[in-house]
Amino acid sequence: MTGKVYRYLVSLDLGLWLMTGVLLFMVVGSFASSGEEGSSLNDLPLFLWLREAPLTASCWLWATIGLLALLALNTVLCSIESLLKKWERGNFLVRIAPQVMHLGFLLIMVAHLLSARGSFKQVMEVGEGSTIGFPDGGVVLVERLHAAMGPMGMPTGFSAQVRTLAGGSVSGTMSPNHPFFYGGFGLYLKEVGFMPAPVALVEIHREPGAGWALVGALLFTVGNVALLAVRRGR
Repeated sequence: MTGKVYRYLVSLDLGLWLMTGVLLFMVVGSFASSGEEGSSLNDLPLFLWLREAPLTASCWLWATIGLLALLALNTVLCSIESLLKKWERGNFLVRIAPQVMHLGFLLIMVAHLLSARGSFKQVMEVGEGSTIGFPDGGVVLVERLHAAMGPMGMPTGFSAQVRTLAGGSVSGTMSPNHPFFYGGFGLYLKEVGFMPAPVALVEIHREPGAGWALVGALLFTVGNVALLAVRRGR
């Protein structure tokens, strides 16, 4: 009985069925999260939202997390089984490339778990001279807002000059697609207005899993490219 369970856990069929199940539940969730309870899903850390949302609104996400946990277990066991069977034969890249892809996938999952637990998002309006406080006691001062005007009198770009006030003074500029980073937080300038007074809309993000996600994506890409190169060379 134990042998049959193990063989099923390491099977490719299980991985394919789990991925299909994840896709189906995500499709269900795209409709289920359109209501009032689901509207805050993108504004809160995932685990915090799961604690606060009613089960009727979050059941699809619990099911998805369960399937992803099984998929992670399937990935680890498949990698171990593959290394045990292929380590003594074949090209090194053929042996190692799929495992690099698996490791990249697992790191991406770890990254999402870290962000699900400790991510942060807030949107606020600030003016020139306003300060933005952070949990570690740090403060960022918005010194000046600037907009570049086009020939027709319409803004073609805008930016904000900011400076840290705690832990040493560091100045910087943030503009659309060029955030200012402080203490693990990213400050994103979304919009600037000057009537009746200069004011900016700033979005603050913290994604503790971003670095792990980048490493995982790079490993997954390297594994894919290596495997394709080896198979093309045959």
